[in-house]
Amino acid sequence: MQQGGERVAIVTERAFPLQQPSKLRWLRIPEAYSIRIASLVVLAIVWQLASLAFTERYVPGPVSTFSALWDLATSGQLMKHFEVTMIRMLVSFALAMVVGMAIGTVMGLYRRAEQSLDLIVMVGLTIPGLCYIIVAFMWLGLNDRAAVLAIAWTTFPAIAINIWQGVKAIDQRLIDMARVFGASGWRRTVRVVIPQVLPYLMAAARFGLGIIWKVTVLVELLGRSDGIGYMLNYSFQMFNMADVFAWTIFFTIVMLAIELTILKPIERRMFLWRPEIRA
Repeated sequence: MQQGGERVAIVTERAFPLQQPSKLRWLRIPEAYSIRIASLVVLAIVWQLASLAFTERYVPGPVSTFSALWDLATSGQLMKHFEVTMIRMLVSFALAMVVGMAIGTVMGLYRRAEQSLDLIVMVGLTIPGLCYIIVAFMWLGLNDRAAVLAIAWTTFPAIAINIWQGVKAIDQRLIDMARVFGASGWRRTVRVVIPQVLPYLMAAARFGLGIIWKVTVLVELLGRSDGIGYMLNYSFQMFNMADVFAWTIFFTIVMLAIELTILKPIERRMFLWRPEIRA
């Protein structure tokens, strides 16, 4: 009986081997992060090869670019102009979000408001941002008020359209079901209406940040004497391609940091209620 029990144990162990705890398990990198790291390594290799093919004068390599970025950081110019640009961006983003959310919500809730404002919003979306910038500078002068107005003016139509579509996409049947189950108006708004609009709100925030970054640089390039856009224009006039790449890489890193450390955690926390979609 003892030999039979030993044989059963051996067969069971071979069929279902026990996972031995690994001392180096904490060193393992999750697959999602390893893929991202690998893609960044490939991008850096391609970047270096392009630098060798077109020379450092036209395509500075990673070493030259980050060396220029380090020089800007040690000289104090990096944080000085970055702070100015971020203040303009945040103020303009807040203004554009408030106006865009208000207009988009009204258009989504009321048919007459939609019929009155849809063409205006679409025309506002199609007008080039340069037109808004020029008009704002001619109205208010070359100052920060004009810069903020131009940036928010260019951005709010895209935010309004996202919110408008989100409000229109609210499922009325869910609201009626909540009413049947005796949910109060406040509870229906918090538990049924807002969760349906939140995905469109996050999309509007991401889209708005992308537009605002581009418009802010253009505004600073045309009419301001500080900020990242101004420094990009200065580097262009000096034909300093390494500095152009350094400023671009720096702000790209900042925007990625905002996405990964602020927007992603907020989105993950707000959408815990949603089931995972597997295709």
